[in-house]
Amino acid sequence: MGSFARNHPVVFVLASTMAWLVLLLALMGIASSALRTPYDDPITGTVGRLAVTACVLLLVWHLGWMKAAGVTRLGRRQVWLLALGGMVYFAVASLYSLYGQVSFDFSSLIRLPESRTALTTQLVVAMGEEVLFRGLVLYALYSAWGSTRKGTIGSVVVTSLLFAALHLTQVFTHGVSLPSALLLTLETCAVAVWWGALVVVGGSIWPAVMLHFTFNTIAAVQGLAAPTVEPGVLAYTRLLLFSLPLGALGTLMLVRAGPDRVLPEHP
Repeated sequence: MGSFARNHPVVFVLASTMAWLVLLLALMGIASSALRTPYDDPITGTVGRLAVTACVLLLVWHLGWMKAAGVTRLGRRQVWLLALGGMVYFAVASLYSLYGQVSFDFSSLIRLPESRTALTTQLVVAMGEEVLFRGLVLYALYSAWGSTRKGTIGSVVVTSLLFAALHLTQVFTHGVSLPSALLLTLETCAVAVWWGALVVVGGSIWPAVMLHFTFNTIAAVQGLAAPTVEPGVLAYTRLLLFSLPLGALGTLMLVRAGPDRVLPEHP
């Protein structure tokens, strides 16, 4: 399977992503039936995502990519510091873009039981999606294309586009308008380029997990205590503009990275 992934990387990542999505829906259905909870209940989603993440990790382990893909490595300290700086920047940008203010209502973490549920849910979401996209998918493309700078950038961009495209489903799952969903998809792609660069240059998926969890949690928890900016298109437009510098920074990191500063090409 490893040789197939390197010889047909695009087919492999598309098939893996589709299998992940179908398996997630099926496992959530099984969890809903076994736990006797609604299909859209947070517990159902958490159990389903944990199960499908275990399947992805098993595949990564079977391919011998656990270390090479950055799953079992903490990464470089400099990249962690860069990630922390970017986390502060985008946390402030997210609060302003979505809620019109830069303050975060920490009291909601204590007052609202839903906020504590959101913490667990978003941690599972971040881990599961990063293991798939910045772990399995990114490394499958990188192991095939990463011998050149152009190929390295291409592996991050294709991974980011695939990850961002899934956010279009929010039109159906969260009632987001199509213009807002398109803006969210572009914003997600820009941020995902930065996350991918952190993984490739730093050698670990865990900075991306931290950032993914932080951004999702801030939006989810603050949304329990404050209304979002109206119209929604304005909020997502602001968020897109703030995300573009991060996408540019990620691209610059990949352009400037030497061959000794990136993931190994083979496990």
